[in-house]
Amino acid sequence: MARGTRVANMARGTRVANMARGTRVANMARGTRAAKQARRGQAANRTRRGKPTTFARAVTSATPANPGGQAARLAGALQALAKGLPNPWDESTDYFHGFAAALPAGARLDAAAFRQALGVGARYQLALSPADDVLAGLGDAADDWGEDIAGGFRQLASVMRATLSDRSIVHARGKGVIRVRVWLCGRTEDGAVVGLRSISTET
Repeated sequence: MARGTRVANMARGTRVANMARGTRVANMARGTRAAKQARRGQAANRTRRGKPTTFARAVTSATPANPGGQAARLAGALQALAKGLPNPWDESTDYFHGFAAALPAGARLDAAAFRQALGVGARYQLALSPADDVLAGLGDAADDWGEDIAGGFRQLASVMRATLSDRSIVHARGKGVIRVRVWLCGRTEDGAVVGLRSISTET
């Protein structure tokens, strides 16, 4: 019986030892998984910190070809105000899209400066004219558009008058060109050209 007891005790000791080793192995495995997860999280954080968002790049990467964040935000705001407003120069679905282009503050806004700022090709003839009368006419056209649309144009005109100088309407015409690009725009304090672009069908 004594020998049987010793054998039983040894067997129990072996099982306990095996269980302890199993526990250590499991703990090590869990620790390894946790470490891998932690490393992946740290790598993801470094990636997020190292790669700025598109909006951040737009704000911080102003260059001669890029007017920077303030002009881009104003262009986006004008596009939001123009959402749902019909194109007064075309019956298609070519509505308004915001744009911004760099131009030195001291430069005069004429056809040559506009062509360079927007990269308009030499085959197109640019025609600039004051936009205030155009904007006023759109805001007064409740009989044609309805009061809601006319009110939208009045709101757009108010914001453009408050934020932009040299308000202009620009057409890019060319031989045989029916779908004529048109820009409704002005200048910000730092000289950038900001506004809305669309299409005018001319036959």
